[in-house]
Amino acid sequence: MYTGLLHTHRLLAYFFLLATVGLLFLTLYSRISGKTPSASARKFLSTFALITGHTQLLLGLGLYFVGPWFSLLTSNTAEVMKDADLRWFAVEHLTVNILGIVLLTIGHSRFKKAADDAAKDKAILRYFGLAFLLIASRIPWDRLF
Repeated sequence: MYTGLLHTHRLLAYFFLLATVGLLFLTLYSRISGKTPSASARKFLSTFALITGHTQLLLGLGLYFVGPWFSLLTSNTAEVMKDADLRWFAVEHLTVNILGIVLLTIGHSRFKKAADDAAKDKAILRYFGLAFLLIASRIPWDRLF
């Protein structure tokens, strides 16, 4: 079960990164060129990033509680906190990614409620951009590729 969750978690990471980077580039392009991007493309990418991000979170929580991190953290917290690699996976990866998903959710809500394209662009760049930076900072890139 753990291996299947891990592979699915890694596979969805590619989709999440692709959707989020695509949405950010589309928004930056529209801001720089002054052209309004397709409303359906922005809506699709933001919704897809939101869905894959939340699915990633659920799979990650499943991995956290089924895998070795939770039992290791609860049985020997002091040793986990002393080891940078263990602390990164047991605490930092989880905490920062949850914060990133919260920002993604707020950004999607602000994007949907925005009245004009400029406000939509600002919501995407602020919230999705910051969420992407936070999440990208805690991706184990050596394990992803």
